[in-house]
Order: sequence, then C-alpha cells, then structure tokens
Amino acid sequence: MIKSPRFDIDLDKHYNATVVIACDCGHETRHHLASLHPDKQLHCACGADISMPAAALDLAQRRTDALKASYRVH
Repeated sequence: MIKSPRFDIDLDKHYNATVVIACDCGHETRHHLASLHPDKQLHCACGADISMPAAALDLAQRRTDALKASYRVH
C-alpha cells in the first residue's frame, strides 16, 4: 500500500488552489492543484517520492471545495 503524502491547501487571491506537500525530510513542495495528476511522478529536493495517488488528489479537491465554501466563493 502506498503511503499518501502529508499536504495542505493554500488559496491565492484569485482562489486558485496550491497543494503544499510535506516530505519526511522537512522540505515542502508546492504545485497548483489543477496541474496535478495521479500518474504524475513528483520528487522532493531530497529525491524522495512525494507523488499523490488519486485518493489524495480527491481529498485535496474536497478540502479546496470546503475552503472555498467557507469563504463563500463558488
């Protein structure tokens, strides 16, 4: 079973979502949510695999939707 990476969601002033992926080494990698795909390989600066499986991307999208709803943005 693949371990899902730890991540957080940031919204910019236009409410576009950026996923901040935390690596075990302490580095954080930022990617726009719209540009992430389940089959896209992502690596930390240390070389560790920080790819996000489909379930993690679905969770990121749900968190983004919840954040936008809390700000009353559609």
